[in-house]
Amino acid sequence: MGKQKSQQSRNRKAESRSRYNYIDHSKRFLDWVNDLGFEQTPFGRLMHQLDDRFNIRRVALLFFFSLCLSFLVFYEFDFSHKVIVGEVASSDIKSPISFQIVDEVATEEKRREAELSVPPVFDYDRNIYNNLFRRIFLSFRSMRKVLADKDTWSLADAQWDKQAEEFSSQYKTQFEEELGQSVSPRIFEWLMSKRFSSSLENQIVDVLSEWTSHYKVFEAPANVIDDKDQQFLIRTIEADSQAVVAQEALLDRKSARDIKNQEFFSINNTKTKLKVTGRDTKNLENLAYKLMTPNLTFNKKETSLRRESAREAVLPVQISIRKNQTIVSAGSVVLPIHATLMREINNLRSDRRTDFIALVAAILFTVFILVFFSYIKRFTTNKVKVKVKDIAAMAFVTLFTVGLTKLFLFLMDSAFLVRFGAAIPITAFLFAAPVAAGPMLVGLLVTYGELVWLFTAFLSVVLTFMVDLNFIFFTTSLIGGIAAARGVYACKKRNDIYWAGLRTGLINATVIAFLTLFRHLGETDLLVQLAWNVPAGLLGGIFSAMVAMMLVPFLESVFNYTTDVKLLELASLNHPLMKEMIVKAPGTYHHSLVVGSMCEAAAEAIGANALLAKVMAYYHDIGKMEHAQYFIENQRPGYNPHDHISPHMSKTVLVAHVKDGAEMGLKHKLGEPIIDGILQHHGTTLISFFYNKALESQDEDIDHIEPDDFRYPGPKPQFKEAALVMLADSIEAAARSLDDPTAGRLQSLVKNIIQSKFLDGQLEECNLTLKDLSVIESSFRRVILGIYHQRIDYPQSPVNNPPKPKKMEADGTEKRGSHTA
Repeated sequence: MGKQKSQQSRNRKAESRSRYNYIDHSKRFLDWVNDLGFEQTPFGRLMHQLDDRFNIRRVALLFFFSLCLSFLVFYEFDFSHKVIVGEVASSDIKSPISFQIVDEVATEEKRREAELSVPPVFDYDRNIYNNLFRRIFLSFRSMRKVLADKDTWSLADAQWDKQAEEFSSQYKTQFEEELGQSVSPRIFEWLMSKRFSSSLENQIVDVLSEWTSHYKVFEAPANVIDDKDQQFLIRTIEADSQAVVAQEALLDRKSARDIKNQEFFSINNTKTKLKVTGRDTKNLENLAYKLMTPNLTFNKKETSLRRESAREAVLPVQISIRKNQTIVSAGSVVLPIHATLMREINNLRSDRRTDFIALVAAILFTVFILVFFSYIKRFTTNKVKVKVKDIAAMAFVTLFTVGLTKLFLFLMDSAFLVRFGAAIPITAFLFAAPVAAGPMLVGLLVTYGELVWLFTAFLSVVLTFMVDLNFIFFTTSLIGGIAAARGVYACKKRNDIYWAGLRTGLINATVIAFLTLFRHLGETDLLVQLAWNVPAGLLGGIFSAMVAMMLVPFLESVFNYTTDVKLLELASLNHPLMKEMIVKAPGTYHHSLVVGSMCEAAAEAIGANALLAKVMAYYHDIGKMEHAQYFIENQRPGYNPHDHISPHMSKTVLVAHVKDGAEMGLKHKLGEPIIDGILQHHGTTLISFFYNKALESQDEDIDHIEPDDFRYPGPKPQFKEAALVMLADSIEAAARSLDDPTAGRLQSLVKNIIQSKFLDGQLEECNLTLKDLSVIESSFRRVILGIYHQRIDYPQSPVNNPPKPKKMEADGTEKRGSHTA
């Protein structure tokens, strides 16, 4: 005995030392933070007050999630191609974005054409030749007057040369000044020989008049006339008018000598009766060409202004490139325009400021989330209880759905658009993406419908940002997502998920068909859009179901959810716990099955989760397997272990089955709802039998027994399914104990138990209404009457004189009759 006490003392000391030596590092970190005294500073107190008032930490966490989501939305897979002009493209090069670019080469060509289409502008002055003719008359008349005093000129060569030289030196400059044009000594000498005759004067004027009557004379720079067919814009200064004339109607002074004008001279010669020899004709032509003055003046300034206006009037040539449009086909030579387009793509990507756009989108997403949660808090009157794991699961599903959709579109682009890009519309791949998988997964994980459809709306907005705000895609993803979440609600077998995907696909196809008709009605590609987009919407629903089916087990394990799919597995009677129960506690096994049938019927009647209620009922008493003989349904007749123990011990054994059941549920990973049902199916009910027994055996002078000592620890049922298990459990156990279960007694039993639970306050923390209790009573009454109906009391044969066995007839009638007896 002493050795035993010594050993216990050593054990306590060792335990004390081990506990003393253990250091909780999390507490040390908290102590270190508290030692900093940050919360005691004015800024720390301010931040603490702001956090209490506005939940700054939660908002910051939401913003961080939104920022990650927005960067994922606007992230682009960058597999840009390096193109070199002149090389052959090994594969199709497609544009990852939609954009427009100005074709500088084509624009410059059009501007050059517009510039050249503007004719050169010339100003026409009618008074040019009038002034010229006046100077000719004055100069010739002046010379004739001088020559009138020199009639004694000798025509001998020696004297003529001397006289001509003297006359030229004296009067040539005067003649040129009056004429306004310099003449060569040879021409001046020829005019002297003709004595500046008026006939010659008139012939010169007539020649010039004849020329200007057929042509307008101009002298333009060499670069003005580019084409022989070029037209000219003639502006008449005096009349303030303009006209476009052909080049044939104009005479370039530089090319005037190329014109054969002998007919003019011969005509004038005939009129003036002047004998003109070949030498005189040449001199006359040279003098006329020398005197010919342009009456058209090239207006360089006006021409430049008009051509500049024509250039500016030309709109830039735009090249519109659509997303996924082929820029260079495989096997084609890379041209300069292709290199320009690729450079423009790189410039646009760098100029898009994706970081800024993502920041703005993150703020927008955060506002959406805050508004949605504010709506839930305001309009659901706190009936929707959002858990942290629900938010984490929805955040994960959102990121997964966005990433999967982006990856799906990229793979479809790489696999199909390369080969069939011209035949398949790009929108078909959008509608085929498994975007409804997100609402399906959340619908399987979260039981609150308000939360599911708000999540669907948020996910649709996010995905619409990813596809350049496509309205048809937004509408389809929203309606299809809600249909998908509704389709997986309360599914009773795995195939229900696939049927939900098929229904979602049909709804998507219907929505896409109507919206496509509305948008493309009257366009040539209407049938092509319908032929591809409608089946794509159907495939999108089916793909969503497949993705949801594959991902559900992962989400169940990571976030500890018990979905309807897992409930289907737990509903199997081949589960290890059910097989163990039928061996260790057969009465409890049968009791659980009956309770499950009652709960399933009542849940269907009030709109609760019937599958959850049934599975919860199957496992609510698994803790009884540890001490099965202490529960009446497992006891053999004539033996009750409670007769040999105190009421307090009996209460302890009964209460322990709740704790034992919860531990077994955790061990076998039954899921949080099932374990909650195990803990709540008795609530804080009073164990009245052993409480009364304790009262009878108590010593009033020593013992003081409180009712709370004989109550289950709780908690009370927190949701409808747990309340159904509580009511069905009590009703089935009470009905089993009836010696004469008549219909009237069973009906009264159901009503009384429900009323007693209600009056005891066991149902005050769940959302059951009085109408629900009335429906539950009717449902329980119908099921319990079907199970515990009154049976026929068959007569028994005397034990001492058993009847002799009869021979069996050919039809086996007597055999069946003797077997029944």
